[in-house]
Amino acid sequence: MTEIRAPRERTCTECGRSERWDDETGNWRVDDEVGDVYCVHSWDVTGTFTPVEES
Repeated sequence: MTEIRAPRERTCTECGRSERWDDETGNWRVDDEVGDVYCVHSWDVTGTFTPVEES
């Protein structure tokens, strides 16, 4: 069976801001690295993350 997964965390490739997915609120939450508040974030969600998982 094949499962499509969503990323649980992401990091901006420009300023280093890191966020994680919060199941309770259904939103991304900022971790300790706030980054640049004026950055138009470019999220590295395709680096090592593979959305398709074979079982």
